[in-house]
Amino acid sequence: MNPGETLLSTSRTFELWRYGAGHSQLFLRSVFRPDEDPAELHFEGVRSMHFDSLHFPELTVWRDEDEVLENEKYRFHNLRIELRSPKHTGVITADCMTYIDGTYPDGTTKWWVTAPRGEAIGGGDRPTCE
Repeated sequence: MNPGETLLSTSRTFELWRYGAGHSQLFLRSVFRPDEDPAELHFEGVRSMHFDSLHFPELTVWRDEDEVLENEKYRFHNLRIELRSPKHTGVITADCMTYIDGTYPDGTTKWWVTAPRGEAIGGGDRPTCE
């Protein structure tokens, strides 16, 4: 398990841009500034999310300790990402998060973080969370 780390800290404001339940994808986009290209945070395999507000000024993206879901056969790891802002914190549980500089899909991927692969507990094939 990871002890937690800051993945991104910015003075920019991000807001919920799009969520697709069918593909379990969530996009947060930086608000428009004439002198800057927008940036996006793209979450895939979204399992849960909680926000008190849809706007995150002075955003800090924190990777908390991974969440583990387990049954008698498999153990699945999920990222737990906190979106910290001066007035509130949002939480997203997902398989993968990507930071894109510029709007999707024409932007440049700067970095990404993915949950560890699933593990078979009692034998059998190893499922994947990637």
